[in-house]
Amino acid sequence: MRKSFESTLRSRVARRLFLLFLVGSLVPALGLAIIVYQQVSESLIELSEQRLQQNAKTIGMSLIRRLSWHGETLQPQAESRSNTLQPEANDPLDLLRHNNQFSSLEIVKLEKLGPLSPAQISHLNKSKALLQLAPNGDAIMTIPFGNSLDYQQMRLDKSFVWEDKYSGESYCVLTLAGQPLYCSSGMAPPPREYWLHDAKKQHNSGSFAWKLGSEEHLASFWRVPLEANLAHEGLIIVVSEERKTALAVLTHFRIIFPAIGILGLALAAWLAISQIRRQMGPLEKLERHTRQLAHGNFSSRIEVEGDDEFSSLADSFNSMSDHLNHQFHLLNTLGELDRAILSATEIESVIRLLLQNTPTSVFCDQAGVLRFDEKGNISVWRIDARQQELQSAHIACDNTEAFPYREIDHQWFGLDLREPEAQNLAYFAEQGATHVLVFPAVTDNHLDSALLLAYRQFPLETEETIRAGRSLADRLAAAATSISWGNKLYHQAHFDALTNLPNRTLLRDRFEQALLRAERENLAVALMLIDLDRFKDVNDSLGHAAGDALLVSCANKLKKIARHTDTVARLGGDEFIVLIPDLPRSGAINIVDRIANSLSIELAQPVDLGTGTGKISVPASIGIALSPDNGNDIEMLMQNADAAMYESKHDQLGSYRFYSDQMNIDIKSRFELLQDLRKAIDNKEFFLVYQPKIEAGTGRVVGAEALTRWQSPRLGLISPAIFIPLITEIGLECTLGEWVIDTACAQMAAWDAEGLPPIPVSVNASPAQFRTNEIVAQVRSALSRNGLAVTRLELEILESTAINDSGDVNDTLRELREMQVGIALDDFGTGYSSLVYLTQLPANVLKIDRAFTIDLLRDERKQAIVGQIISLAKVLDFKVVAEGVEEEAQIRILTAMGCDIFQGFFFSKPLLPADFVEFHKRTAAGII
Repeated sequence: MRKSFESTLRSRVARRLFLLFLVGSLVPALGLAIIVYQQVSESLIELSEQRLQQNAKTIGMSLIRRLSWHGETLQPQAESRSNTLQPEANDPLDLLRHNNQFSSLEIVKLEKLGPLSPAQISHLNKSKALLQLAPNGDAIMTIPFGNSLDYQQMRLDKSFVWEDKYSGESYCVLTLAGQPLYCSSGMAPPPREYWLHDAKKQHNSGSFAWKLGSEEHLASFWRVPLEANLAHEGLIIVVSEERKTALAVLTHFRIIFPAIGILGLALAAWLAISQIRRQMGPLEKLERHTRQLAHGNFSSRIEVEGDDEFSSLADSFNSMSDHLNHQFHLLNTLGELDRAILSATEIESVIRLLLQNTPTSVFCDQAGVLRFDEKGNISVWRIDARQQELQSAHIACDNTEAFPYREIDHQWFGLDLREPEAQNLAYFAEQGATHVLVFPAVTDNHLDSALLLAYRQFPLETEETIRAGRSLADRLAAAATSISWGNKLYHQAHFDALTNLPNRTLLRDRFEQALLRAERENLAVALMLIDLDRFKDVNDSLGHAAGDALLVSCANKLKKIARHTDTVARLGGDEFIVLIPDLPRSGAINIVDRIANSLSIELAQPVDLGTGTGKISVPASIGIALSPDNGNDIEMLMQNADAAMYESKHDQLGSYRFYSDQMNIDIKSRFELLQDLRKAIDNKEFFLVYQPKIEAGTGRVVGAEALTRWQSPRLGLISPAIFIPLITEIGLECTLGEWVIDTACAQMAAWDAEGLPPIPVSVNASPAQFRTNEIVAQVRSALSRNGLAVTRLELEILESTAINDSGDVNDTLRELREMQVGIALDDFGTGYSSLVYLTQLPANVLKIDRAFTIDLLRDERKQAIVGQIISLAKVLDFKVVAEGVEEEAQIRILTAMGCDIFQGFFFSKPLLPADFVEFHKRTAAGII
């Protein structure tokens, strides 16, 4: 390197050029660095000021919320608290005192409030909280006390009010006069003149720079508006950070810049030497490349600019090198293609290999391959000789006949891409090509594909290119033939010739793959063995052709029912296998049961075999085994499935059976339960119980919710959690819902006859009842038949159903509300819906789900959520019912929040009608 450097700079001109290059690069770089440094510094300071100002506003808004919250907390307490100021149990103020959020709470006269402005007096007269600041910086919150002339004052804890625990900034809270109320650790309050430039004009926000000791700081302030809420002139929030923190990123610039400068000098020196050598070294390049060519490196080229003798000599050398390079790479490419054809299983891999090597083997600007499929589509792959980037295949045309391939016995032909007949090759024209050479690849007198060589300018000499292109196209034809034969052999070895289903060999392979996934991911695999019942009778009576037609029909039915991940295979004769992989272990039985039931029903459907005897029905018996419960290899599973299949034939033709006795017990139990459930309504096995609803203010019974129970003669009392999902599954929810409405209305009429005060009863309605719109007529009929007022009935619908279901549900709800039937949103808060929908729903009652009430005392976040829900409901004129009330403390906190009605075990569990009457009487008498 040193010798080359010295030889390059041995002349005076070379040394002079070298120095000019260095000076010309160093001066602009240094000037640009100074300008950039200044601009970046100013930008960083501006961004820092913007961020500090936003943080000051954020801290200020948080302060407003804390002060407003204390005012809102104090206001209802002042209205209801006695002169003793003794807090009730679970009083919010007691919670504040417990959390050390205020230091004192007392009743004072007006004169002890100090001098007040007319605006402050007017503010107090409106029963709003007033904020005052003590000389020591304490915040004092004042509000009128009840209807008296006294005032309730709360002195808030200074650290709780002014300190923002969630802010990571250094900040101070100041009065407008500059008195510091609070400053973060290590921060001193800035003088007032920094943030108040004009005493006659208050600035709401701004930024300034100041010094704290020897350190320069950047700061921003924001004026906290408190006039409207608390009748206070406001406060100032100042947020600050060290100037060096904002400019810390420039430290890296100062460290990196010298290295960049040195690198720039080195680059300038290198560029100078390169340019000098470019002027002085053409002969040296020619000598070096000639030596490389002699050693077999055909890819090297001489790059000489200009139009002198050196340039002409370099062009001649490069032309000779390209010719040798193409010949050499063509031989290598043909050898690689021959090896690839022997092992290829898909034509795309051969096409990609061919195109990746074509630009180095044949002179062209672009190379491509067209592939003609059986559907008449033309797919195209393309590679650019300069970029060497292979473009993925895409559909170029959906009409093979539109391609101008001339006669298939043509070895090659040329096309002008600007002519109409070449419109299907517009993809190459869009990349700049004007002409293309086409080399068809024909297999079995069929045009399989074509090799394309595209040019921006058509070459003058094409003889060598044509020979190379023909050789490559012949490899495409050979690859297509080889892969076609391989696919045919594979299909014959792995698929059944009659039904075209996988055979035992392919089934075993897929089972092993499914088993590996199951072991790795803790899944289950099911194997169904299906045997056609009385298939021999079909063969004997209608002939083997009819038997074959029946097997094909069964295969098609199995493929239609099976999932796309399942494998349907034929073992031979009239036996089929369905492999069901990737099943969750906890729910595998139910999934397989549904599939087996669908298969059993479908296979039993009559089929026309074209024998002139009409349709015949041949059911199938199915045996089922699951891995890992019944075995971990295909032989064991098939053996167990076979045993279950024969057991199924023994019990009943056309049925299915699981190998495991316990599985069969579970399936049988569920089946029997479904059969019992279908008869339960007709057999009058359902009955209603009623859970009282208690008014918050009076403790009176103001309603009841009707709940369905099932007393099975065979199994006794069954939990609703078990039979309600089954009701929906078998489609009886509308029938049961109509019975519940009729029964509840009849019970209300019976209570009225007994002299019980009229109370409304709510019943749960399913989504299916609302979609049919028949529920409107059912409600009218039940109320009219029992002589009840429309307001006596309330329908409860899940929040998710009311909001997420179709428009028909809303139309039905609206019609019921126009009749004055009550509509309650049940389990509110669990449906993840927007609260905006509450303004659009035709409902008048909101039921808070027990998931919120159960931990209400211990979870402050749930308290906040429930409080907001109740406040929103009150604004929208909703009655609020709290479910799951089980503790007296829950009642107190819900009452304070404004809840209207309670429902839960604290008052009573669901009761039979007679027990409900007794409970109502005891409650009315004040016994409970």
